[in-house]
Amino acid sequence: MSDVLKKLTASALAIPGMASSVAAAGPAQSEASYRYTYYTEDDSPAARDDAGIAQERYTIQVHQFHLLMPVKDKYSVTVESSFEHMAGASPVYTYVPEGEEEVYTHFAGASKELRYDLTAAGRVYGATTEAGAAAYFSIERDYIALNAGIDGAAQINDQMTTLSGGLSFGYDWMSPTTLRDEGSEDQAANEPGRYYANDESKWQVSVSEGIGQIINMNLVVQGNATFTYKKGYLSDPYRDCPHAESVPCDIRPSTRSVGTLSLGARRFLPDLNAAVHADYRLFLDSWGIASSTIDLDYYQNWAPNWSFFTNNGVNIQVVPGLRYYVQTSAYFYEVPDLNENDPFYTVDTTTFYSSDPRLSHYGALAAKLRVNADFRNFTLNTYAERYAANPAYGFNFDEEAPGLPGFWRFGTGLDYRF
Repeated sequence: MSDVLKKLTASALAIPGMASSVAAAGPAQSEASYRYTYYTEDDSPAARDDAGIAQERYTIQVHQFHLLMPVKDKYSVTVESSFEHMAGASPVYTYVPEGEEEVYTHFAGASKELRYDLTAAGRVYGATTEAGAAAYFSIERDYIALNAGIDGAAQINDQMTTLSGGLSFGYDWMSPTTLRDEGSEDQAANEPGRYYANDESKWQVSVSEGIGQIINMNLVVQGNATFTYKKGYLSDPYRDCPHAESVPCDIRPSTRSVGTLSLGARRFLPDLNAAVHADYRLFLDSWGIASSTIDLDYYQNWAPNWSFFTNNGVNIQVVPGLRYYVQTSAYFYEVPDLNENDPFYTVDTTTFYSSDPRLSHYGALAAKLRVNADFRNFTLNTYAERYAANPAYGFNFDEEAPGLPGFWRFGTGLDYRF
């Protein structure tokens, strides 16, 4: 490799998150990591709840474990697992009650859920190529998911350009009614979504292609396109409405095609020992949803030439960031108005409808802050994020969606290299 190319590569690697785009060599060290995440949603306001009380929404705690081990010079093995505890309630229906003009939410009772998952992956590395395969398994009380995939990357153009691609397949099973009473008219009337979704399944296949390019010593750009096809039971069986018996309140198409285009740039600022990350993601699907996501992050490194810092490999990195998201609504999204006499509910499952606010026209804003601290073979990570969603943030000033969540997310973790 020429001296110029070495400088270009070293500069690109100094930009966090870009190592995989410019280096095909395998990992030099083993790494063990732990992450803890605490997620809590804002309470739903009493004024917009059909029971007239403030509803406590979900709180989720996640423990994640990661182990990466090089095998000789050309291989690596990765094992990851997580344990998730979720407690609280979520809105299962959105509607305009009879005699009212504003949109209200209906909540189911609070619940507790546990989820476990495990991922195993292996990679092989060449001088300018790498390839990998991974398998994923997740289980919770009412859901089992399996996924497997392969991917690869190759460097061309004197290692200035990286081409990548991948293929994955997933299959999910669901049993939302754990004590299903076959033929029970009461269960079918009171919990139709869960009753009819029992033992249903869905599958998906996804293919992706990407390219990364070193422009100069301080600039790297990348792009990625992904297509995903889903088929099976894609409705939400937990969405329930108290005023319509024997009819599911969420019926979605059994197929969904999704295309995404992601573009990113990483600019290293030598005079500041910092980097700027800018990312854009376009999402389009066959349900009529189009969304855009813009992420901006600023990476500030601080490693003064003090003996304690240099002797112990201390480097502190502060990363503030902002994210903006906006989407259009699905073509079958509608908030039922009980003041209108229309046949909105039907046993005809080829008529699609949903009042899920996640399918509505809305926007969201998020502010993020990460702090990473290296000390010898350890890295301490901390993370905080504030997220808020509202139709007005998506320039939709005509509709309401009180079921959209606002949340805080906090995280911390430790990496050890050996």
